Amino acid sequence: MRYVIIGNSATGIGAAESIRAANKDAKIIIIGDEPHHVYSRPLISHFIAGEVAPDEMRYRPLDFYKRHKIEPRLGVRAESLDLDARAVKLADGKTIHYDKLLIATGSIQKFPPIKGREHPGVFDFWTRADADAIRERTSGCDWLLPCTAVVIGAGLVGIQAAYGLRGAGLNVVLVELLPAILSRILDTRAATYAQAILEHGGVRVMTGRSVTEILGSAEEGVTGVALDNREQIACGLVVKATGVAPNLGLVKGSRIATNAGILVNEFFETNVPGVYAAGDVAETYDVTRGKMFVNANWPNAHAQGRIAGLNMAGQATAYAGSIGMTSMPLFGKAIVSQGIVEPETGDEVRVRESRENQIYQKLVFRNEFLVGAVMVSDVSAVGLINHLIQARKPVGAFKESLLDLKSPYYVARRALFKSEVEGVNLPWSPSLSSSEHYEKHFDDAKWAERERDERVW
Repeated sequence: MRYVIIGNSATGIGAAESIRAANKDAKIIIIGDEPHHVYSRPLISHFIAGEVAPDEMRYRPLDFYKRHKIEPRLGVRAESLDLDARAVKLADGKTIHYDKLLIATGSIQKFPPIKGREHPGVFDFWTRADADAIRERTSGCDWLLPCTAVVIGAGLVGIQAAYGLRGAGLNVVLVELLPAILSRILDTRAATYAQAILEHGGVRVMTGRSVTEILGSAEEGVTGVALDNREQIACGLVVKATGVAPNLGLVKGSRIATNAGILVNEFFETNVPGVYAAGDVAETYDVTRGKMFVNANWPNAHAQGRIAGLNMAGQATAYAGSIGMTSMPLFGKAIVSQGIVEPETGDEVRVRESRENQIYQKLVFRNEFLVGAVMVSDVSAVGLINHLIQARKPVGAFKESLLDLKSPYYVARRALFKSEVEGVNLPWSPSLSSSEHYEKHFDDAKWAERERDERVW
């Protein structure tokens, strides 16, 4: 059996690991358009900030491909599909045939046709190559005058870019067209707290503004940006971060069905037999919305790849569904968003807030089920909240104590989890450094102590 995976990131790696675990002898080929060993994309901002070294960005050890008997075809783009011949045509002119194919091409960045976007010093913020180019341009920042970067777009990518550039020592201006930052994942109140955290970290945030032109020339590069209110900001670097979309280029014009993403069933198979899709490029069932949706994030991508790999290898495993999920550190604070954050008619909402401590927590309930959460600064209950959303467990009166973390919270959590973790022998994933087993126990004494605690700000 010959398995071909297009995409050398979280989804593709998860699939390859599952296939290899199920079939020790199958041929596995991973095609990746980047030349690098698989790395963690969420670490790009921390790499630019100097918080992680290049080798610390690896998502798997250096011997990963060899140990799993995977043939990597890196630094070459999959250019087209011949579905009748079961073949992938590469940009270097070669053709790879498959028995089973996984499309895990992820997302691509979008950017409007702003004048000057071709100037040297204008970057995407998406790949390791982007990160390396930005690091090279900002190195020392003694010639980059002024030592200022402008980030266009305040979604998740824009926030990560602003954080990384600020950590690298640059002055950073974040320009967002909408009235609030992170509008797709936070409610208005949480966005206010997130903006305050950014500003406290030294980032200038401008909302309700747009960049009309990137100033400069091919010879001198970027010199500034012009805004819609006629203000000009001098800068030596611009990051494009105005949004992402599923990378559907490979399947356009083919008979593979798409909507916002590639349409798949609960086993990640497309409408074309033998062809699967997973990760950011796929449209899968959303647990909280109750419909098909693209939930593009790293944990979902790996989980979907893992299950897709099992199905490709003949181990039928239905995917229960995903939720929209974002978790990021920001200048010493944490921000988490899960599921539906804007309630609809009939939903119940619980809020816990402390302006003094920059804490904001909000839960959204629908028909006795937890369907969404937003947390800023205090994310101590995030594990249980994620479990309740994903598992679709009714919360009942538990909703009154979930954010308090007082005695009723721990009593309820204890009842939910004790049977699941008491004395369970859990194997380490074969992708990790140790294959040893460990036994996880429920510590009654510690839980009893927690149940006596009263939550204080």
